[in-house]
Order: sequence, then C-alpha cells, then structure tokens
Amino acid sequence: MARERPQGELTVLVTGVGAPPGVSIFKALRQSALAPRIVATDADPLSVGLFRADAAHVLPHVDRDEETYLERLAELCLRERVRLVCFGSEPELRRVARHRRRLEDQTGARLVVNDARLVELFLDKWATACALRARGLPAPDTVLAGDAASVQGFLERHPFPLILKPRHGSGSKDLFKVRDAGELEVLTRYVPGAVLQEYLLPDDEEYTVGVYKSPRTGYVGQIAFRRNLAAGLTYKAEVVFDAEIEDVCRRVVETFDLWGPINVQLRKTTAGARIFEVNPRFSSSSVMRAYFGFNEAELCLRDLVLEEPIVPPTIRPGWSLRYWNEIYLAPGECGRGVAGPSLLPAGRVGSTVDDF
Repeated sequence: MARERPQGELTVLVTGVGAPPGVSIFKALRQSALAPRIVATDADPLSVGLFRADAAHVLPHVDRDEETYLERLAELCLRERVRLVCFGSEPELRRVARHRRRLEDQTGARLVVNDARLVELFLDKWATACALRARGLPAPDTVLAGDAASVQGFLERHPFPLILKPRHGSGSKDLFKVRDAGELEVLTRYVPGAVLQEYLLPDDEEYTVGVYKSPRTGYVGQIAFRRNLAAGLTYKAEVVFDAEIEDVCRRVVETFDLWGPINVQLRKTTAGARIFEVNPRFSSSSVMRAYFGFNEAELCLRDLVLEEPIVPPTIRPGWSLRYWNEIYLAPGECGRGVAGPSLLPAGRVGSTVDDF
C-alpha cells in the first residue's frame, strides 16, 4: 500500500496499549496509508504497545488520580503535538468523556469520545437494554438479577439456560450461562448488580459489527463479523454481508446520534437480530476490520483531523484467525521503576516475530 504524506506530521496518541483494544488500534494505525506517528500510553510500564510505538509514556491510573491523569494527558498532547487521541481502555474513556471539550480546547487535539451521557448509558448493560427497547430496537429480554419480583416474572417467560453478567463490565468477565435455579441463586450473590438476560440461540450466529458515523457528515458504513469467542475476545471472524444486520446497526447509531467508531454486538435468532451490547469505542477487533478495508482509526484521522470527504470503505470478504504472540525484552529495556508520565524506550526495542 502506498504511504501518503499529508502536509504536517500526523501524530496519534493511543491509550491503554497493554490491553487488546489499545493494541488493536495501534496495529490498525500501522496499516494506515497515512502512516501516522504513534505515541503510546499506559499505566503499566510493562505494557506491550509501549515498546513498539514511536514515543511512549506512562500515565497515572485514571481511577486512582483522575485530576493528575487529565493534567498529564493534556501536557503530553501539547508536548508531542498530538492531533488525535484514541482510547484503548474503558476507564479512561469514561473519565475523559466529561472533560472532552475542555481538553480539545486546551490541546488542539481531537479526542475520539462521545458525549458523557451516551458513554455512561452504553457502559451500563441494564440501561442499554432499556434504551434500545424503548426506541423500538431489538434487544434481549433483560431484568436486574437482584429484583426478585422481576426475576420471578422473567423465569415464567424464559426457560433455562439464561445469561447472567455484570451490569458494568467488558470482555465476558463474570459472564455466566445459568443452567438452573440453584446456579442462579449462587451467581446472583457472586456477581453483585448483575443483569439476567434470555439466552439467544443459535450459538453460531453471534456477530460483532463495526460502524462508523461522522460527526460532520453522518453515517459512513460498517463491517460485520460472524465470530467465535475465546477469553472474551473475538478469535475467529468471518466477514459477512447481511442486510438486516446493516439496517439495525445503522438505526442504532442514528437513533442515539453516536459518532466515530461504534461496536455493536448481536445474535441472529429465528425471530431476527437481537442487540446485547453497544460500545461507543474502538473494539479489540479493530485491527481485523482494518485488514478487510474498514480502518476505523484511519477514518477518524481523515474525518476529524484532515476533514476530508469520507466515502464508504470497500469491504473485502475473508476470515481472520487470532493467535497469541510475544515480545522479549532485555534487562534495561523494560522500564521498571518508571514513575509518572516519563518517556520510555520506544520503537523497535526487544524482539518479536510479528510486524507490530
């Protein structure tokens, strides 16, 4: 792919580069024809993306010291002349959403973060289900697991197995397939604040869909994967073209006026598509989407920074198979003992077998 060299250097900051979404954003940017300079950040100095970026910094844990985190993030954007900030962790996304406009005015960088009200809505699985159904969008029947009266009525409507999962959470952590009333009682205590949902069949009809909507010009396009999960992540994915999925996912982003990269997760049942998650953020599948022609990080650069006309990407068919990989660090390369937002060794330190 030919590399473009737009006037002025394009620098993108990617946060949370020790977790799958941050790494995936990073890899998608490396695939981009725009060839941006990448600044990576994480709270852990032993985060894999820090050792493959053009510049790398350790930031404070946002949940422990939000004020210092925001100050350091702004300083870093100014120091590194950052044009775009992509968030690879939900805690950072959630905390920054309330301050997006101030940070953008302060730094001149564009932050890929939706309105705080929408971020909070879609990080809450109970609120998500209620909002979807209230607007006539297909969602699974859902109740709060701690609401005994609602659960009783729910059990009259749906047989076991059922799905129990945290009201707030990601990556299938503490998600359980509940097989009987005994398991339900135990798991309701084990996962406080959980939601209970009907089990959507068939198992082999689960989809993760990347949708991009421009805040300037509206809906751009989407890519759908039929997927298999492992450890809460997509590890096998087939590109599919499905009119029903395309229609319902477009309706979601337009109904709620979401923008940027939006991840919609659903299953196709005999009664049609049922949406069980809407994530207003980059997905851990971003790198796979980029390979097949739907590079959300590049779309953000062209749309939000360069303000180019955005045309719907052409999606190629195919499969993606994910696997583990390693980076090896010599003593002195690992950044141990680094305190605060200090510069780490970056670029091609260590060794690896891939082209990350």
